[in-house]
Amino acid sequence: MYNRDDMICSFCVNDYHLAVMLMPYIYEEKNKGKKVVTFFEKDLTSIALKVFNTNENYWTNEEIFKSIDWSKIEFDKIAKKFENVKDDDIIVIAGKDVFIERMNKLLLNFHINFTILNCYNISDIAKNENFKITEYSKLLNTKGLKEIEKLDLV
Repeated sequence: MYNRDDMICSFCVNDYHLAVMLMPYIYEEKNKGKKVVTFFEKDLTSIALKVFNTNENYWTNEEIFKSIDWSKIEFDKIAKKFENVKDDDIIVIAGKDVFIERMNKLLLNFHINFTILNCYNISDIAKNENFKITEYSKLLNTKGLKEIEKLDLV
């Protein structure tokens, strides 16, 4: 089970931008001893490999990045991945807003504490009138993780 304090969102313009944004975050969380579980709508393996090859941290910490599943989630294997989610894990979901919403609804059934990172394509969100950034407490971008401050709208 997650609450608003454990909700992070990110916005990317393409899959390469997504991988570049996720790498430092995953690296930091893995160094804190956290487990990262991914649910990707598209296969990001080749893109992640390109980013790895330009990242010095990859050469010195290859095992950290190789432990991340960058492949497209197969729906017949979702249950198996959910079984592996434990307290304090980081769950990364990336895809179209409909995919992210569906995965979030499945995660509501878990009675464990975890952090969820929903990664949206900015062009999908621009079309989604129901998206509310107020559901999230933090924003991940290429500069890192930032608190979302309340907007004063008068």
